[in-house]
Amino acid sequence: MSQASSQPFTITVRPAPQTALPAWVPPAGYFADVPMLNFPQDVSPSIYPVDNYLMNNPFVIWGGSAILRDYSALGAQVYYSGGHESAAGLPNIQFSLICDFSTLTWKSANVPMASNPAYTFVDGYAPDGTPYCPHSYLGLQEMPAAWGGAARGTLVSFFWPGSTFAHRINLLDVAQSKLGYSKLPTRQSQNADPSAIRFSAQWAGGSYPITVMDEQRKGWWVAVNGQVDYTLFVSKDGAVTQYPALGGNMQSGSMALCPKLNLLVAIDGGYALGPNATSSYRALYIRNLTTGAVTRTTTTGTVPNLTQGYDGGGSNFHRPDAMGLQWVEELGCIVGLDQSVVPPAVVCLTPPASNPATSPWTWSKFPAVQHWSKDVNGQPALQGALNGYWSKFRWVPSLQAFVFCSSKDSKPQIIKLT
Repeated sequence: MSQASSQPFTITVRPAPQTALPAWVPPAGYFADVPMLNFPQDVSPSIYPVDNYLMNNPFVIWGGSAILRDYSALGAQVYYSGGHESAAGLPNIQFSLICDFSTLTWKSANVPMASNPAYTFVDGYAPDGTPYCPHSYLGLQEMPAAWGGAARGTLVSFFWPGSTFAHRINLLDVAQSKLGYSKLPTRQSQNADPSAIRFSAQWAGGSYPITVMDEQRKGWWVAVNGQVDYTLFVSKDGAVTQYPALGGNMQSGSMALCPKLNLLVAIDGGYALGPNATSSYRALYIRNLTTGAVTRTTTTGTVPNLTQGYDGGGSNFHRPDAMGLQWVEELGCIVGLDQSVVPPAVVCLTPPASNPATSPWTWSKFPAVQHWSKDVNGQPALQGALNGYWSKFRWVPSLQAFVFCSSKDSKPQIIKLT
């Protein structure tokens, strides 16, 4: 329907915080290793049998991360994902994995007192009260200390994708090496079950979380895949407000909050339309958070992350969800990492200069980033991620750059764009 943009890439850069960056942050246009002093595989919880897969759970089991700014002076990236046990008698691997940018060390936290076999969980909780660690997809967010989170920040985990457990929001005080779990006590008018939430009037709704943090309103916008009735706003104290669902069925979709524009944007996924699958548009569904008006627009330029569809219907299926798309205020656009191309490309979805709620947004690629020569012995190419980046690709405000890691025996990589 639309052709790839032939216009040169432009971006509006907003002022960065006036603090000195660590010497290991590369210059604009480059990537490098974060010089960690250990590896995830070095902090394996002792309650689990040692195997070759254990510490890869946070990276390859369809999961993500969140940046906790209160954790230390530079903050930390916290990974949390599990599930998909190969046999019922195996334990669910329950722990958070912390990449501390200040000490440059990995730590594991929130470890149960003993391993919990997957079949012992009832309504999502083990006999010791700890929640089942799920595929986390786009369902991890930050609760800052200023919102009532723990002193070093709280990791918010939104329900259990792909399960029959009720939708609940679990909280992890990541300063606790053992345990540290609690539930967010949610309150929703059409749901009598305390601490549970739902996305349709007659049933719970889809189970794959799509979430964004709203710092102005002090809470999170929450959507799911599938045909549902509501998009929810969950406040920091658990109050749930229902809004008519934003988007289509949101299969493989994503969502971003644009504070400067005061717009909540849902990006649909799925099969491309039109004769040219690689440059066909994606639909955008936009809620104006000032007026409440909902509009629909489309995109121009080549849609990224072209993959094989679930049903074998062809390789013209788009996965915006797996790219870690997020609005970055300092860059003025929605940014993600596309590994359907080699090498992986940093992509941008930029709003138009006027009428962003009704005019097309534009897909483009950032100029290819290069390996920084001062990163001696660092990884010379960008990492790919088994089963998608999801929210493992994150903007780190203290570093003014993106950081992500994809395996237990790799160092994280940092990408500096401006």
